Amino acid sequence: MTGTALPSVPPILSIIVPTYCDGARIYANLVKLDRALTVIGEPYEIIVVSDGNVDNTHDEARRLDAPHVRVYHYARNMGKGFALRYGMARSRGEIITFIDGDGDIDPSLIALYLRIARKTGADVVVGSKRHPDSQVVYPLLRRLYSATYQALLRILFNLQVRDTQVGIKLFRREVVAAVLPRIVVKRYAFDLELLVVARHLGFARVVEAPVYIGQRFSSTINRRAIISILWETAAIFYRKNVLHYYDYRHVPVALDALSVVTEAEVAAAVGADEQRIVHNVVLWLLGGPTRMIKNWHTSARARLQPITDTIASDRDGMDKSTEDRWRASM
Repeated sequence: MTGTALPSVPPILSIIVPTYCDGARIYANLVKLDRALTVIGEPYEIIVVSDGNVDNTHDEARRLDAPHVRVYHYARNMGKGFALRYGMARSRGEIITFIDGDGDIDPSLIALYLRIARKTGADVVVGSKRHPDSQVVYPLLRRLYSATYQALLRILFNLQVRDTQVGIKLFRREVVAAVLPRIVVKRYAFDLELLVVARHLGFARVVEAPVYIGQRFSSTINRRAIISILWETAAIFYRKNVLHYYDYRHVPVALDALSVVTEAEVAAAVGADEQRIVHNVVLWLLGGPTRMIKNWHTSARARLQPITDTIASDRDGMDKSTEDRWRASM
């Protein structure tokens, strides 16, 4: 198997596999991926990133025990974009690609994309559902969402790409090294930011390639995800056209040096969670006396209400009797 090259031999191709709650299928998907890659005939590595999984995904992924397979895991779910960034920062290949870990996309496409990149000299090869050779079965509502979103992107960014969101793409290492330090998005619009920044930095040779997606077409798209995608998209537009953030001179670093940055971000996120928990506990404790006074007041008011009503009733009766006597004296 070509992928089992010695660790001292740098791989030609790095494949990043982000995964979340895929414990029931991740091992079978990785085996299928590994077999599909053997036809490349060159050294490759598979980098699996377990994005804060709460099931057995991490353990199942580690079952593919081979020198060319590395599995990383961190405790907090950071989002698919962060998982890709985490894996890319640890890659060694001249060509870097990623494919979703859910198994929806045929892994044999990676060999095809590698051939396309070499034949065309592309900076980026993008899987596109709108390529004439694509074979895709997915719900009508998803088609509508996708078409509307891609039309919006053409207006906002003038991207010459008909589909930005398919979970398989291939990049030259030079592109990733220039783009990745500037990436901010950690969740749904990560693919879009990669393409926007790559084009902004002059990596304009983007080739669309066919994609094969089967009937199962698993998805986590819901109303909350749609809102997040639109928010992240607006933020990318704001950074590019208002803040000019992507124009700033970022300190050039080796791609693997970003692994330290991603580790720090995980630690900061976990620390923020812990601080938020402590903050909430402190508020709860400080609010204890207030809750006790409020509860005592409510309880006392409920007990005194019948007495107050009786006194008010007697007063009304006395007032009416006095009024009657006054009228009788007229």
